[in-house]
Amino acid sequence: MILSVNISLLQLVMDDFLEQLIRIMEETALPARNLCLEITESVFTDNYAPIKDKLKKIRSLGIKVAIDDFGAGYSSFAREEELRVDCLKLDKFFIDKLLSQNPGDAVTGDIIAMAHKLGHCVIAEGVEQEIQKRYLTAYGCDLMQGYLFSRTLDSDEAVAMLRDADIISAES
Repeated sequence: MILSVNISLLQLVMDDFLEQLIRIMEETALPARNLCLEITESVFTDNYAPIKDKLKKIRSLGIKVAIDDFGAGYSSFAREEELRVDCLKLDKFFIDKLLSQNPGDAVTGDIIAMAHKLGHCVIAEGVEQEIQKRYLTAYGCDLMQGYLFSRTLDSDEAVAMLRDADIISAES
């Protein structure tokens, strides 16, 4: 199980962000391999050299990094490749389209294939119906999230779920 946490650009650029992140992980006994930081595609809008360096440090700790809402605004495969993220999280727009268009006309599978060719895992957000899950599975989507699997959890519920799955210890 992976705990995905949305991080804003403002949080990411804070000088003490890494120290705070490491402290929280130690306090909760959350292994780095079970954490994925989701960063909105707004990282593509500014001078992102400092962001690129910080993401490299985060990944060196074993934490996964995903670009959230990929494909819905500023993101591009060319710019994303420079940041060297682990995963692309497909915007819900592409997942919702699977309910209204012929599967052969959907570009979602093509985006998954392109992301895989660039060495990224793909996370689908907003999966709410079995038909979406079947399509995404058929096209090799790596991870899915949405109400089909779980409702949104607050921090206490998320920690309890991680404890139940033996990802973090009961003492945390």
